[in-house]
Amino acid sequence: EIMAASGVELLQCLEALPMEKQMMEYILHVTKHQNGSKQTDIAVLIIELFQQLMPVFWKCFIYDDIDVTTAVLPFASQLTVTLGKQIKMKSNAFSFPAIDHFPQLMSIMYKQMQYPEDFGYDYTDEDDAEEEVLRSKLRKLSQKIVKILPTESLQFLCGALANVTMPLSAARTSELEAALRLVFHYCEGLSPAATSLALEAGPFRQVIEALHQSDVAYHPHREVVILYYDIVVRYAKVLKEKQELLPGILSTMSGAQGLQHPHPRVRSRSCYLLLRLVKEMGPILRPYVETAVGGIQGLLTNHTSLPLQPDDSLYLFETTGLLIGKAGLNESEQQRYLMAVITPHIRSIEEIISSGNLSHDPDHYGGILANFIAAIAYMSKPISKPSPEVKKILLGIIPVLLSALRSLPTNEHVRGKTIIALQRMIICLNADIIPRMSVFLELLISHCDTKDILDVTQLLNQLCIKFKSAAVPSIDSSVMPFLRKCYELIPRASEDGDLAPHLITEQLSIQKLIFIFLQHIVIRNVTAVLLSPTNSPQLEEILRVMKEGAVSIMEPSMKKTC
Repeated sequence: EIMAASGVELLQCLEALPMEKQMMEYILHVTKHQNGSKQTDIAVLIIELFQQLMPVFWKCFIYDDIDVTTAVLPFASQLTVTLGKQIKMKSNAFSFPAIDHFPQLMSIMYKQMQYPEDFGYDYTDEDDAEEEVLRSKLRKLSQKIVKILPTESLQFLCGALANVTMPLSAARTSELEAALRLVFHYCEGLSPAATSLALEAGPFRQVIEALHQSDVAYHPHREVVILYYDIVVRYAKVLKEKQELLPGILSTMSGAQGLQHPHPRVRSRSCYLLLRLVKEMGPILRPYVETAVGGIQGLLTNHTSLPLQPDDSLYLFETTGLLIGKAGLNESEQQRYLMAVITPHIRSIEEIISSGNLSHDPDHYGGILANFIAAIAYMSKPISKPSPEVKKILLGIIPVLLSALRSLPTNEHVRGKTIIALQRMIICLNADIIPRMSVFLELLISHCDTKDILDVTQLLNQLCIKFKSAAVPSIDSSVMPFLRKCYELIPRASEDGDLAPHLITEQLSIQKLIFIFLQHIVIRNVTAVLLSPTNSPQLEEILRVMKEGAVSIMEPSMKKTC
């Protein structure tokens, strides 16, 4: 640490000198004319100190101890700053040319980026976490170097990969992982324009293509495979222009080296990264949809031997929706792929409803049921304009959603995910959803509480916004139950007349929901619902509520709404 601090101070002193005193010509001139004088010029002294300091720095930087390496990183970082300033000065005659030290700096940095052979990649372990902190700092240093020396950094990157043992599937894990890190983070040091150019043509694009043509995805270590898939997604632009690389990549990501990998971390990351790749590629993926859907179906139907986290399942369902809705498939293909994924999923929902487990352990199995419902919402998310065949399948899902809600309406997670699914179905199914909404609203309103009354309100408002006057049949029987539910949930003052501040806030929030819902009825031309046989007897009461809101509530936006 003392050495690093001294080095940083020396660099800052050097930078503070006038430019002419930073030149080698000046140092030679002063040294020649000192004639044994005891007074030493400050510039000469700085250079002499650097000559003593640099060998010590290299020994510390390469030392096999993370505390020692970490301690001298500030000097390495400041050396990079000094190089950037020297490059801007456009001179090759510095007395301390920082550029001369960078080949050695990059070489040692790359060596230190390589994890120990016994590293477990378990970031919950204290020792592994410390190792990872050091690598994170080294990557930031690498990013700084790329920003200043992009060409030299790319040359070093190419050399590092060229020295990795071939084939890549048999390479030493730590060495290959470090080389792939250089590739993954390289463009972080470039501007967007420079990144675009690097991916269009030249050495870096050739590196990416060579990786895709290699067998790196079949490396036995999970972290190498995951890092390669990260590279695939980050530099997906290359695949758009060289589409012949896609079949191999999709095959590995969807198969035993990705979605169906024995290690849960690889499966999890593959679920997310496949979604990212599909979003990036769009209609280009049309010829390869079967490969992706086959892998998704294989994983979703194999819960026992290849378990998934709930979020990972949602990624897969959203990926399926993207492939169906955005990949340019014809109607029969959309129907076939959707049925392949949704049929076993519907079967799982029906099994959990009929099993009796919801009554035995509603919290645990209610969470599972809620995740099943959420999957439907995620899958329908990208399908904004479904074909008639797809719409028919989505309509067939509605009774299943209703059965799920009826089986456990008291569970807030089931209610919440059902609302999200319905919001998506409103967009997908348009007016076809209207006759089916009232029974959902009845259950949701009767069982909602202060936590999800807002979600119910948003669902009602969405119907008004989307369908306007046509929304009347869907909300007719829900207007008064909703208003009564809101009044039921409004906090009341205690016997002494006081109401805690947080309860006052909650009270105003629920009142605001009432007024906003009624406002949507008016401005969206749904007022016929207030005059229907169901609600007209209570019209006077509704008008009185609005009048009281306009008179007694001081909050400006609510008063204006009333």
